[in-house]
Amino acid sequence: MLRRSPIRISPGSDMKLSYFPPPKPPKTLPHQQLHKLAQASWQLALRFGKRTTIHGLDRLLSARASRWERFVWLCTFVSAFLGAVYVCLILSARYNDANFQTVVDSTRYPVYRIPFPVITICNRNRLNWERLPQAKARFMPNVSDIEQLDLFERILGGYDEVYFGNFQSFERLRNQPTQLLNYINFSQVVDLMTWRCDELLTDCLWRHFVYNCCDIFSKRRSKNGLCWAFNSLETEEGRRMQLLDPLWPWRTGSAGPMSGLSARVLIQPAKHYPGRHNEKGIDVMVTEPFVWHSNPYFIPANTETTLEIEPVIYFYDNDTRSVRSDQRQCVFDDERNSDDFKSLQGYVYMIENCQSECHQEYLVRYCNCTVDLFFPPGQYRSCRASDLLCLAEHTDKLRYYHQPGEVSYVRNHNEGMVCKCFRNCYSLNYINDVRPAFLPQDIYGNSSYVDLDVHYRFETIMVYRTSLVFDWVDLMVSFGGIAGLFLGCSLISGMELAYFLCIEVPACGLDGLRRHWRARRQMDTSPTTVTPVLNFRQNTPSQLMEHYIMQLKAEQPQQLTQKQKLNFQRWQRLTFSNKHFNDN
Repeated sequence: MLRRSPIRISPGSDMKLSYFPPPKPPKTLPHQQLHKLAQASWQLALRFGKRTTIHGLDRLLSARASRWERFVWLCTFVSAFLGAVYVCLILSARYNDANFQTVVDSTRYPVYRIPFPVITICNRNRLNWERLPQAKARFMPNVSDIEQLDLFERILGGYDEVYFGNFQSFERLRNQPTQLLNYINFSQVVDLMTWRCDELLTDCLWRHFVYNCCDIFSKRRSKNGLCWAFNSLETEEGRRMQLLDPLWPWRTGSAGPMSGLSARVLIQPAKHYPGRHNEKGIDVMVTEPFVWHSNPYFIPANTETTLEIEPVIYFYDNDTRSVRSDQRQCVFDDERNSDDFKSLQGYVYMIENCQSECHQEYLVRYCNCTVDLFFPPGQYRSCRASDLLCLAEHTDKLRYYHQPGEVSYVRNHNEGMVCKCFRNCYSLNYINDVRPAFLPQDIYGNSSYVDLDVHYRFETIMVYRTSLVFDWVDLMVSFGGIAGLFLGCSLISGMELAYFLCIEVPACGLDGLRRHWRARRQMDTSPTTVTPVLNFRQNTPSQLMEHYIMQLKAEQPQQLTQKQKLNFQRWQRLTFSNKHFNDN
């Protein structure tokens, strides 16, 4: 817009004609900017309120709503929102508590779907003393020193009755020069003198079929020393059987006497260590596959023993994997990233394997070695003859073990071992019933043996499933119900609000900033306009006009913009059409 100043013309006087460009817009004050921002935000909110599906917001942001109506709906909406948040917090706490429930998943699960347990048999007297001369000839061929030979026999006598936690038999080696026999690997000596399959087992039956005991039993290590195991996968023979027979480990679908494994275990007391006077018998261990060791049952000699097994399966469903292992108190066998995963080297997670590895770590901590007869081959150094006395000195600590937190409820008189081991999340437990019946002497005569019959008690088993009381699906359903109850909205309504807050609001703000900076850039880069002044004497309007235009072009040909030219032409028409100057 052009500003016009009055032109006064007198005869014989000069006339000055000036052009004034439009003034720059005044600067906006901060409170005015905030006011404009508030107005723009309110308009944006009104636009969202027209199309939202969240109940209450459409009334609160209605353009026709009065102030009191908006106040009522604001209080209602805030109360409903706070109520929804409060109930959601309660549900979140219930979900984070990770409460479990155990239900019966099946009462008629057939036993043929699970492998028959691994039956491990050990003679209470570990060594066949008839092979002592053979052992001396093999491991001490050139030794004639009576003291060293006697020491060799003393050490083997200790191995005859040793098992993990029972090392007091090595106490007899105190003040003995055991370092003289450090070069002998006594694990190999024990392997030579242990009972062979045909010396320990005979008359084997599996489901009424006769088998050679040495074809279905294999020698394996355990925390009881070297024993003979049926249906095992822990030995090379057992793994070879699995390759040759796809049904190995074997299973049975029947129950009752003679429906499983039957065998006669020979005691042969005449071949026992003469310096040991103990109750004769065998140790029988019942474990599921891939378990290294479980506490065995003692069965006395000269008995006909029935061992009835009632399996029970406990498992945690996959939804419980979202909970930490220390919360659910169990570990999955493939959960290797868990802090609670501990197992023997090369073995899957089982609570028994975790405990065995914990016991081995304590053994290494106290004596800096391990008894390799009790554990699978690993990374630790095997104990030598000079280390055996250390085992005897720490036998009380290695005999007892406690669970974390047990000290608050149980009075323990010994230090013992503390092993933090949770159950495996799939656990096949065995409830065993051992019933030995002593045989009359006229039946067994001069021999000594145990007739063992191992079978299932029932043809079906119980299966228990543990799951979360409140899992993430229940949490989502509850959140949806709360949102519908308190706010009357759904997931789509939430998406509308998220789209408005994350897309529309930032887009509107960016657009406003873009326009503000564009206007400011035009204002800063526009050239300073010099007011043209035209001096001329009184003349005719056409002459004045021509003279003014020529002078204007000569003074500032590049400074006038197209808009200024249009404004000047408008000023020209107004000025000369109204005749603001007179002729002389």
